[in-house]
Amino acid sequence: MTPPAALLSRSLVCLSLVAAAAPGCDRPGRAAGTAPAPADASTAPASIGAAQAADGGATPAAAAEAAAPVADAAAPAALAEQIVPLRADAPLVELAVEGFPSAVVSVPIGATARRPVLIASHGNYDRPEWQCEVWRGIAGGDVFILCPRGVARSDSPSASDVRFTYESNARLEQEIDAGLAALRARFPEHVDPGPALYTGFSLGAIMGSAIAARRASLFPRLVLVEGGHDRWTAATAKAFADGGGQRVLFVCAQAGCGAAAAAAAARLEKAGVQTRVVRSKEAGHRYDGPVAEETQRALGWVTAGDMRW
Repeated sequence: MTPPAALLSRSLVCLSLVAAAAPGCDRPGRAAGTAPAPADASTAPASIGAAQAADGGATPAAAAEAAAPVADAAAPAALAEQIVPLRADAPLVELAVEGFPSAVVSVPIGATARRPVLIASHGNYDRPEWQCEVWRGIAGGDVFILCPRGVARSDSPSASDVRFTYESNARLEQEIDAGLAALRARFPEHVDPGPALYTGFSLGAIMGSAIAARRASLFPRLVLVEGGHDRWTAATAKAFADGGGQRVLFVCAQAGCGAAAAAAAARLEKAGVQTRVVRSKEAGHRYDGPVAEETQRALGWVTAGDMRW
């Protein structure tokens, strides 16, 4: 499908780089090869282990989560209590997050039942608004899409065009936890308390793989776009499976990504996790356009069996 004009105007060609390195993502229209090549493998720790990451490990929220019962992800929304339709001034709203910069949220305007949450983590030198716009086009307007902001880059193009990155997967995990708490506080009758669908592009995919390996009960299903595949060792794949991990979709727009994703998928399948690798036409390091179209076509496989979707 062709994304709406609003998406095309703000979509981007991205390069995955170390958070402290040169810019990794930019607006659409940049010709391929005009920026340094992606360096996904150097953006996150070389090994995150079976249960914790080298740059921070499990957060207090993760420990509490392990001891608490997880809501039934398959409970039909139709069984939820009747609630007042959700109202908002616009599809995308700013959400204040305690201890972190504000997040962007795509809200299911008019929802009269609890709706699930999709986390959309951006790439390096990217913006949460762009992720929320593209993912609203992919997943539709019937779910919450929480897009964490991260930290501003000092080399942003201008004060009116600030770009963002994430400091570490442990810090992003804390930001997501705080964002979920803020989302539930703002829309207490509309947010489903069950597991969230984690999606990440490039840097967001790399860090999401580490987070999900130790938080599989919260993120049992993943969509990893152009990144994160080399984080899946035999140990992390087993940790994800043992923690309740169910499905991982890898989406690639470059040949190198496709080969690496296939290898990661094999390790996850061996551990007992269902996987799928999809390729768009060769489109460069990006998540919009043809990549978004392939992601949308495969999303039904990711959410299959979860009646909330």
